[in-house]
Amino acid sequence: MSELTKRVISATVLILLFAYLIYDASYLGVIAAAIVFALIFWEFLLLIEQKKNRIIFLCVFIILNIFVPLLLIQLIKFLHQNYNSSIYAFFFFCLSWCIIGIWIFRFNVKKLSDLQVCFLGSLILIPALNSLFIILSNPMYPLIIIGSVAIADTVAYFSGKLFGKRKILPKISPGKTIEGFISALLITPLCLATIANSFDLNIIEFLFFGFFVTLISFVGDITFSLLKRNKGVKESSNLIPGHGGFIDLLDGVIAVLPFFAFSALLVFYLEYDFAWITFASMIN
Repeated sequence: MSELTKRVISATVLILLFAYLIYDASYLGVIAAAIVFALIFWEFLLLIEQKKNRIIFLCVFIILNIFVPLLLIQLIKFLHQNYNSSIYAFFFFCLSWCIIGIWIFRFNVKKLSDLQVCFLGSLILIPALNSLFIILSNPMYPLIIIGSVAIADTVAYFSGKLFGKRKILPKISPGKTIEGFISALLITPLCLATIANSFDLNIIEFLFFGFFVTLISFVGDITFSLLKRNKGVKESSNLIPGHGGFIDLLDGVIAVLPFFAFSALLVFYLEYDFAWITFASMIN
């Protein structure tokens, strides 16, 4: 069996299984999401060189997830703002991914220290964990995210194989090509706009959504590629045939989570009307 066949079969089985757990048995879906995040966290710990630093990162991660929300609440009270503190938190989470994206394209360091890896891990995993509390509130949220990122990844992969000649970041991820990336930026929004049109939703908003999902998921993909290359490994683990680990399968999804959660919060608290949130409510 070829590597591509393994990738397709394992990804299809996992996505369908997760879709069932989320949509038809939500309490099992929450458990499944928690298990997947725990596996992702474990795989990330393996990207840290020294064992003692892994323990330190685990402790710091737990402390930050306990105290950061409390600090945000106190900050909002001090500023006398009426908005829910989570809006500010997720704005910062999204901003941190934007900064990571800029840093990745300007990256020129030969090797990251454990401290730098841990700092990146905090910026990546804390938003992902907190996003789950919002994403899992509607069974369609995770399915829309995973489906959109899967379209972008699939288009980029096959377009890169067929037409790819120029590398985007050869020192970080030699397999990523400009042709594959541009194809995904063009085709993913069109696919999502076609779906939106069939439900009489705002096509322009879905074009916008598809474009940014592709861009954000690419940043997530390339960030984890950097971390794996820094450790000298090709895959985060060997749990999934053809893919490696859950980080390898969901790297783009991890990056998209806080942006989707932020848009859901804007809809809920500020009454903005995003078409992809409306779509989730319609299907659900």
